[in-house]
Amino acid sequence: MFPMVTEFMNYGQQTIRAARYIGQGFMITLSHVNRLPVTIQYPYEKLITSERFRGRIHFEFDKCIACEVCVRVCPIDLPVVDWKLETDIRKKRLLNYSIDFGICIFCGNFALSIVQQIVYQ
Repeated sequence: MFPMVTEFMNYGQQTIRAARYIGQGFMITLSHVNRLPVTIQYPYEKLITSERFRGRIHFEFDKCIACEVCVRVCPIDLPVVDWKLETDIRKKRLLNYSIDFGICIFCGNFALSIVQQIVYQ
């Protein structure tokens, strides 16, 4: 065949293929028209988190007894517990407690290992 005829046939096939892809895109768009929006208005509506959500850890320092169980169960030894032994009452006093959330993998072992009144996720 002539090269001009084959180029014209190739152009026609590409045009049909492009029209089909555009039609598929429109069908997907139209299938989403009747769906409800997923967006929430944050300050006024609260998102309900699932029970297994592993988010940022909230820690209550006044209830900590500096037992260092959290350090032992952490897979990367992340929590840093600084304490001082009070000799007159024979108890540890918590001086500083820190977790680097940039390194934390949010495994949840921390919250499961110690008393549930102290830590919650």
